[in-house]
Parts: sequence; structure tokens; C-alpha cells
Amino acid sequence: MLRIGSLCSGYLGLDIALESELADTELAWVADIDRNAIRLLEHRVPEVPNLGNIKKIDWHSVPPIDILTAGYPCQPFSTSGRRKGEDDPRHLWPFVYEAIRVLRPRLTLLENVAGHRSKGFDTVLGDLAQIGLSAQWVSVRASDIGAPHRRDRLFIAVTDPDGSELPNWRRPSPTQARASTAHGDQLPFALGHPFADDRSQQA
Repeated sequence: MLRIGSLCSGYLGLDIALESELADTELAWVADIDRNAIRLLEHRVPEVPNLGNIKKIDWHSVPPIDILTAGYPCQPFSTSGRRKGEDDPRHLWPFVYEAIRVLRPRLTLLENVAGHRSKGFDTVLGDLAQIGLSAQWVSVRASDIGAPHRRDRLFIAVTDPDGSELPNWRRPSPTQARASTAHGDQLPFALGHPFADDRSQQA
């Protein structure tokens, strides 16, 4: 059984996606302080503990997990806002990074807005490299799967090059995912559509 820890959990979008791609997963805990998210989490997964504010968690006291997910706040990077980056009080990447550094999950799946590629993403990649982890990323638009809006999103898969591979991935076929050697390879699981190419030129 693969144990999943969820940061900035929201409605559990990343976790639901993982459950559809991996066999034998278990949500070990969530972490969110938004009152609406808390109500939704209590309804959907009432038996799963909410660790609360990730700024205050002692990760050394948290039981180990296999997979970590985090759709951390996009406001510091979004082109729809002021893009204050590290100066934005909603900037939570340092706390997400601390969780990764201490817990060392076999896989971390991150999500943010496309604007993150040109604001703060170099810090994310540098922090991960500093602790020996590698990252692959891909950008996906909501319109790619039929939604009536663009909503371009960045997905980042973080792994330990020396670690063991997670079992039971539903692997993409060559027509389902294309590697981008210039900006990052396809994620290590099928997105289910032939659009898994990096679109960093559109940031």
C-alpha cells in the first residue's frame, strides 16, 4: 500500500488523479487551513487527519509516506496578479520544500499556474537539486481535455534518481506523451491524452 500525504489539499484534485493512476494507494493525511477546504475534506475523507498549517508542522514527527502532493498557492506567480513572488505572504514553497526535504517521499507531485515557469520556478528546481532530487514537468491546458477555457497549469514530478521506482504506473504510449528535452520530460505516468508536451514558450 502506497501512503499519500497531501499539502494544500483543497478538493484533493492531485490525490484523486494519483488514485486513478496507481494501484493500492492510501491517503495518510491532508493539510489545509482554508475553511471551505476543511469542510470539504471533512465530508470527503472524514477519517483522514488534517495536519493544518504547513508553516507550523514539525515534519520530523510526521510518519513516513511514499508520495507527497502539493498544489501550493499560485498567487505569488500568477500573471493575473501582482507577481510578488517571495514577497507575497501566500508564498508557501519554502514550507513545501521543507516537507520534501525531511520526508523524502519516493514521488512528489506538485501543481501551480503556468506563470510559475517564469517566476520562482528556478528556485524550486534549485532547491530540489540541492538535496539530490530530479524534476520533470509538463504544462497542460484545461482546453486540451475539452473545457471551454484555457487554464494552463504546470505539473512537476519530483523523484530521487537513486531511489526505487513506484510500481504499477499506467505508462503512456508514444502517442500519449512526448518528451521535451529542452524544458523537461513527460511525467512518469499517463495523462491519458496526446498533449503531454511542455508549453513553456507560452508562459
